[in-house]
Amino acid sequence: MKIKTLALSIAALAGMSLLVNLPAQAADDQLMGNSIGEFTVAKGELTLDAVPTFAFEPTDVKQLVTNGANLAYTNDTITGGKTTGTALTVSDYRGSDQAGWNLNAKLGDFSNKTSTITGTVTYVTDNAAAGTIAAADSTVWNNTDAKTGGVGTATAGTTTSTKLVIPKTTGISSGTYDADLTWALSSTASDTTSD
Repeated sequence: MKIKTLALSIAALAGMSLLVNLPAQAADDQLMGNSIGEFTVAKGELTLDAVPTFAFEPTDVKQLVTNGANLAYTNDTITGGKTTGTALTVSDYRGSDQAGWNLNAKLGDFSNKTSTITGTVTYVTDNAAAGTIAAADSTVWNNTDAKTGGVGTATAGTTTSTKLVIPKTTGISSGTYDADLTWALSSTASDTTSD
């Protein structure tokens, strides 16, 4: 009887030992792993969204022949073509690693179909876009001044400090004079600030 009892006790102890070891065995059997999540960001565009129209105060033949004139900017209402508004707007969503751009402008001769007048526009805005717009290309705005950083849109409104400068001129006739302005946006990083 004692032998039987002893055998049962040993069996019970062995069973308890198995139960105690089971959690440790389960932990040893766990496996670890790593995986990857991914998505793609498409490059956006650099765009020139708006350019201003310039209407200047009137003058007369005597003023131009005698002294030339500095004609103040009045608004964007013109009679010789389509009005495009008063704002200059550039958008750049190419990404912060491709943030560079320059905006150049040049001015053609003013003409009334009979005679031509050469002038320059002193361009002033409320957001760092500025410069003298003449017959040759000149930079009027860039990414450094506009602070677009490849991830935004910047708008500059034309102010009343803008003016048309016309030197003393001869051989002119009366009438309404119009000139083409050409705006060229390039993805060249700015290396200077506006004039």
